[in-house]
Amino acid sequence: MLILQQYIQEVLFRQRICVVPHIGTFSIQHFPSRYNAGAQTLLPPRDQVVFTQSWQDDGSCQEWIALKENLVPAVAQRKLDKYIEEFKEALQPGQVLELPGIGKLQGDFAGNLHFHAEELPVDPTDLPITPIQREEPSAPSALPPAIAPTTAMTPVEPPVPPSPAAVEPVMTLEEEDTLEAVTEGSIFKWWWAAAGALILLGGLAAWWYIGRQGTPATPSPVVIIDTTRHAAPADTSLAVTPAATDSISYFVVLEEFQDSLSAAKKAVKRQGWKQNVVMYRRDNLYKVAVPVRSLPIDTTSELQENRSKFGINKAYLEY
Repeated sequence: MLILQQYIQEVLFRQRICVVPHIGTFSIQHFPSRYNAGAQTLLPPRDQVVFTQSWQDDGSCQEWIALKENLVPAVAQRKLDKYIEEFKEALQPGQVLELPGIGKLQGDFAGNLHFHAEELPVDPTDLPITPIQREEPSAPSALPPAIAPTTAMTPVEPPVPPSPAAVEPVMTLEEEDTLEAVTEGSIFKWWWAAAGALILLGGLAAWWYIGRQGTPATPSPVVIIDTTRHAAPADTSLAVTPAATDSISYFVVLEEFQDSLSAAKKAVKRQGWKQNVVMYRRDNLYKVAVPVRSLPIDTTSELQENRSKFGINKAYLEY
């Protein structure tokens, strides 16, 4: 397997985007579920790998090679150029390069790359639908055996006529108007009673709130400790020694960016590599730096130590 194939597999599924310089950019896009009206089926949500030949080198591939093979940045860059040439040789016109779990890349005679993505597995948690257990209908029971008629016929009782249904009393027009007036009057009275209760409750709530606001807050007691009574007399016979210089806090700036997105991406990437870095803004620049605390006399040694540790000779101090 080529080194860049391993880089694509490792970085793409962890960060959902992977940039290969001079090749292109791989990314994972999420497509929601959709309903196919013609087939009357519901397609589940899915993730699909998308490839484009446009790219912008952010240095992540070089840093991955440097950490993978324990190299300094200059040597890692030469290694990256060599791996890119090997990757391009594997994409000669008509040849197919397998990316396991991702898809296939194929080059043509015009220098273009064509990507055929593999179908990623569907996560069952993305479609929380409980399956329906369908029960099979039970078989009909056997019919009871027919009884042969006897010669003696039993007398048939005549049918009983149904009882007449209750007739709803008919109301005159005047009686209907009177009933409507009584109903509307009772509803109106209930509305007035509910409105009065709400006004009373609102007044009580306002009185309680104003009473709480008007209550003066009791100041908390202040405890004053007299330390002069128990202070021991100073011994003038002993020589006064000067206090040691206090340590200071500052930053060893590793990288600086014009936009916050690139700086945040770089800081998260270094934190994923177990590097103690932070991001802050100063002078309209976003900086990725290592917080350091030491004595003022040790600032130069701290700077050299961090330059050697991260392989960045352009690192500088900022207080």
